[in-house]
Amino acid sequence: MAAAMEVVDTNGAGAFSMRALGGFLDCDPTAMYRHFATKNALLDALVDSVIRGGAADLPETDDPRADIRANFRQLRRSLLAHPTLAPLVLRRPPGMGAYWERSDHAVAQLHRAGMDPADAANVYQTLLFYTLGHTLSEARQLARAVEKEGAGARGGPVAAVRPPAELHPDLSDVAPHLREGNETQFLAGLDLILRDLPR
Repeated sequence: MAAAMEVVDTNGAGAFSMRALGGFLDCDPTAMYRHFATKNALLDALVDSVIRGGAADLPETDDPRADIRANFRQLRRSLLAHPTLAPLVLRRPPGMGAYWERSDHAVAQLHRAGMDPADAANVYQTLLFYTLGHTLSEARQLARAVEKEGAGARGGPVAAVRPPAELHPDLSDVAPHLREGNETQFLAGLDLILRDLPR
């Protein structure tokens, strides 16, 4: 698993193959099939590992809002640690253990905060789609940087918006605030979604 993650991080998920993994490990590629029935099964396991977020435990405090915020921040950071694998999270059906664990944790916090099931479902989906959309946009930048500079490359902030003020006065008014760092933007958005959550 660790070797497969390194191959994906270096060459991208699209270029991953059992042959490439065998070459990396200096062994016969067919040996991989003793552990995973198919290449897709191995990629599914890597995606599950990324969603789990390594060794990070899901937060459990007496503050549901803080726990939800930490949950989705963990997910973002884990996806960005493996930017070339991040797009596979969307292309694979959400039926793996780590996905359900992370989702159940978030919904449990919404219930603890007093939300009924319908509102909890809406807020949860908003949080998930916001996190995936924001993070995959960042991951795309990081993946390009990895392709150009190799493993360990760092992506920059989302490109600044500089619209002509005479044509787009409202967008121009908020443009200076769109230049914040990616994590600052992400956390500010999370706080807006969670703003009305009872404490």
